Amino acid sequence: MDKVKLRNNIIAPLLLGGIFFASRLLYNQAGIQFRADSFTGIWHFIDINLLKTDLWRSIFYLHTQPPLMNLLTGIGLQHFPNTYAIIFQACFLLGGYFLSIAIYLLGNRIGIPNYLSMLLAVWFSISPATLVFENDLFYTYPVTVLLVLSGVFLARFLENKRSIAGLLFSLLLALNALTWGLFHIVWLLGCFGIVALLLKGNRRKAWWLAPAFLLVFAWYAKNAIVFDSFTASTWAGLNFFKTVTIKIPDGAREQWVNDGLVSELALVPPYRSAEVYLQYFPDTQLTGIPILDDHDKTLGGRNQHHLTYVYAGERYLKDAVRILMFAPQYYLRTIPNSLSIFFHSASDYKPTYSIRTPIDSLDTAWNRLFYGQWHKDETLRERSFTFAPDYVGWWLLLVFLIVVIATPVYNGYSTKVWNMD
Repeated sequence: MDKVKLRNNIIAPLLLGGIFFASRLLYNQAGIQFRADSFTGIWHFIDINLLKTDLWRSIFYLHTQPPLMNLLTGIGLQHFPNTYAIIFQACFLLGGYFLSIAIYLLGNRIGIPNYLSMLLAVWFSISPATLVFENDLFYTYPVTVLLVLSGVFLARFLENKRSIAGLLFSLLLALNALTWGLFHIVWLLGCFGIVALLLKGNRRKAWWLAPAFLLVFAWYAKNAIVFDSFTASTWAGLNFFKTVTIKIPDGAREQWVNDGLVSELALVPPYRSAEVYLQYFPDTQLTGIPILDDHDKTLGGRNQHHLTYVYAGERYLKDAVRILMFAPQYYLRTIPNSLSIFFHSASDYKPTYSIRTPIDSLDTAWNRLFYGQWHKDETLRERSFTFAPDYVGWWLLLVFLIVVIATPVYNGYSTKVWNMD
């Protein structure tokens, strides 16, 4: 049995590697190209000039995003100024290969047969959506790789209780939290708490999760000390306000401002320029630090890491909470739209359309066959205000419901068998 397992552990990575890299060559011949200039036009990235010349200070004073993606991008630009695109593409390709292996290993760990784990790993690695995000210099793909790898080490940690597996699992989750603000410190603490409960008689092993938590806590503490905001992203208030108010009819906010229920800033859509917000927060100080003072980026576009976004985010958050309390129906109306977005093909995302174009026909066929989504490229306004069944991935929804229903049933059956033994 050990020989069979060893043989599978050797053959599977080789087979997955062959399929993975052969598919990349075919996709490249079809016209898929790595988009290495994403950071020049996306708000999340620091100005390219600061990434090249003032990286470490800019990272320290970054308050809108966790630091890791900007830090790695800046290091790449500084050390490989002429070949950074090749370096990043190689890193994303290597990450994709590790991702396919991790999917296979994770399938084995949770009891999926080897052949099915292999098929799932291959299916995911060659899907158009995977290729789209693998060729976009943004944090979506690295976060996916880190999450699946963390699942592999979690399974190993719960199985053998070895400290190194627990440390690697926790560090991978911490890297996620330091890459994308969606993975909040509360989420991280919740994950670690659940793992500590699962350890049962070996809960002292849970202390190996502490270093990763402290690493993330340090970033939050830095923002609390420097910006008086214990968060990884001061954009949280802007995002929350946008979500809460997207369904509010015209004129309602004006009435609420007149009634004193919300501030005048509630009339301003989130993510305006620094000049707009300085009208509401004129006491914002000049710090002498470019990332906090500059209104625009070197190559054009807003610098949305300006200090005034800290104050705007706090005000938007207060207004959003007030609206949610006295008019929750508007927020509740957004939930069906959010769910429909969740059950979309990942490639059906406007910022990546240019990458997807060479394989658009394949992407459409893939969506219809595997996701049950017949049409794509729905506009943001259409997606926000109407519900079109043709844009929903019905097979995704069906599989999700099956997993939700079957998991507790399977766990109950397993527990019963375990107790009988």
